[in-house]
This record gives sequence, structure tokens and C-alpha cells, in this order.
Amino acid sequence: MMVSGEIGNLQMQLQKLHKQQTDLDHQLNDSVRSKSGVLNMDFFRIKKQKAEVRDQVVKIHGMLRPDIIA
Repeated sequence: MMVSGEIGNLQMQLQKLHKQQTDLDHQLNDSVRSKSGVLNMDFFRIKKQKAEVRDQVVKIHGMLRPDIIA
């Protein structure tokens, strides 16, 4: 069982990750709009970072709300 300090820490991490997701979304939109139909390596780098952040968010959500089979 987690203590409230651990839960607070996880919630803070979750907020940071959500902000990071938003920032990456903006970078992706800028990358797509700024290039004349040509995808560059920045696009793929940002997509990879976004997937990693999403995985971290899912992991933290699982820690905060574990599936309990009754």
C-alpha cells in the first residue's frame, strides 16, 4: 500500500508528463506545418518521445489505480 507522500509524488509526475505530452503535440504540429510535405527525423524523434511519455503515463495510472480482481 502506498503512503500519501508517494501518491502525491506520482500525481506530480503525472502532471509533468501531461504537460510534456502537450508540448510534444505542439512540436509535432509545428514540425508537420513547417515542412512542405516532407517528414524529417525530428518528426519521428518527437513521435518516439511521445510514445515513451504515454507509456510512463499508463504505468503511473496503473500504480495509482491498480486493477484488483475480487
